Amino acid sequence: MAKYRQAKIKRQHHVLKELEEGLGVIASLPTVDGIIPGVIRPKYGGRIGFSFQYYTPSGFKLIGRSSGAVQEIFVISRQPELAVSQLQEVGILPKRVNPTDA
Repeated sequence: MAKYRQAKIKRQHHVLKELEEGLGVIASLPTVDGIIPGVIRPKYGGRIGFSFQYYTPSGFKLIGRSSGAVQEIFVISRQPELAVSQLQEVGILPKRVNPTDA
C-alpha cells in the first residue's frame, strides 16, 4: 500500500471537506481501484457535488464542487464505464438521458 493511501484515497494532497463523504462512497465501489484528488481552484456559484469529465487510460476524471472551490478527482478503475454507471445509480453522478430515449 502506498505511503499516502487510506481506503483507496490518496492523501498526499488536501481534499475539500465537502467532498469527503462522496469520495468515501466512490471508494466503496468494488469497480474503483483508487482515487487521486488533484488541483483545487477557487470558484463562484453554489452548486455542490460531482460531475463526470472524461475517460482516461487508467479510469476517468471527475470534478468535485464545494461551496467555494472545485477539485479534480482522478478515479482509477479497470472497468470505468461500469464504475460511472454505478456512481449514477447511487446518486453521486447525475443520470444522463440517452438521446434515443427522448
